Amino acid sequence: MKMKDIAKELGLSIATVSRVVNGHTNVNEETKKRVQEFIEKKNYTPNVIAQNLSKMENKTIALLVPNISNPFFATLTNYICKNFNRGGYQIALYNTVESLEQEKEIQRAIIACSAAGVIAILINGDYEENPLTPLLKQKIPVYLVDREFEDSKLPGVFIDNYIGAYKLTKELLERGHRDIALITGNLDFLNARERMRGYIEAHNDMGVEIKDKNIYEGDYLFESGYIAGKKILDSSVTAVFSSNNLMLYGVLKALKEKDKKLELACFEKTEFLELLDRNILSCSIPLEIMGEKIYELFANKEKRKKIYIEPLLEKRGE
Repeated sequence: MKMKDIAKELGLSIATVSRVVNGHTNVNEETKKRVQEFIEKKNYTPNVIAQNLSKMENKTIALLVPNISNPFFATLTNYICKNFNRGGYQIALYNTVESLEQEKEIQRAIIACSAAGVIAILINGDYEENPLTPLLKQKIPVYLVDREFEDSKLPGVFIDNYIGAYKLTKELLERGHRDIALITGNLDFLNARERMRGYIEAHNDMGVEIKDKNIYEGDYLFESGYIAGKKILDSSVTAVFSSNNLMLYGVLKALKEKDKKLELACFEKTEFLELLDRNILSCSIPLEIMGEKIYELFANKEKRKKIYIEPLLEKRGE
C-alpha cells in the first residue's frame, strides 16, 4: 500500500497523510488519529531508504536502550557502539524511557529507515507476545542484550541474574547476616524474578529462614530504593541487597537522613560505587565482553544462539 492509497481510502490529501507519517505537528488531532489507526491496521510503513538508496548497503544499526541515564546502560551502550563501529557500522540510539508505547513507536521509525539490524535492550515490560514482531516481519535481524522475555527464541547476550543474586546473598549469609532485606525490581518482569530466586535459593541452601517482611518490591528506579530504604531503617535488618545501582543510591539517600549500621550489597557494580565512602559488596558485570559478544552474534548472523554471562563477585565489602 502506498501513501496515495491511504489518502484515497480516508478522503484526505497525500500531503496531509505525509505530514502525519513524518511526525509533523501541524495536523488536526482527529485527522492524525484516523491516519495512525488506519496505518496500524494495515501495517503500513514508508520505506525511505528503500526508495532513495536502494542500491547502497545500509550500515546503520538501531540500538534500543530503556534508560540512558542509568550508568549501567550508558556503559553497556558505549561498549556496543565501540564494537559495531569497528565493524564499519554506525549506531542510531533510541531511548525508550521504559515506555511500551515509545518502544512500539520507535520500531516504526526503524522500519522506515531500513536498519541493517536491531540491538534491543527491552523495557521491563510484561509482554504477552513477542514485542519485536513488527521488526521480524520486515526481516530485520534482531538481537537482545541484558533483558529477555518469557519463551523468547531470539539470539542475544544476557546476564545470569539468578547466579549473580545467589552469590551475593550467600556471601552475606556467610558473613553472619540472618536478617537480609532484598529490594527487587518489578516482579512482573523476568530478571527481577530471577534475582529474587537467587536470594531465596541461597537462604534455602544455607538453611536460613526467609522473612517475607524483608522483601521489598521496587522498580529499578531511585525513588523506590529510597522508599524501601526508609522502611528498612525502622526494621531489624542488618544487611541490604539492592537489585540494581539506582535503588541502592535511593537507600544511601535514606541513610543520610537516618544513619544505621547496615552492610550494603548491589547486583550491579558501577564505577560510581567506588567513589562512595562505603564498602559495598557487589557483582561486576563484564560489560565489555557483552559488547564484544553481541557484535559476534550479529556478524555471524546467528539466529537462535544465546550467551549467558556470569557476574563476578566483588568482595570489596569485606
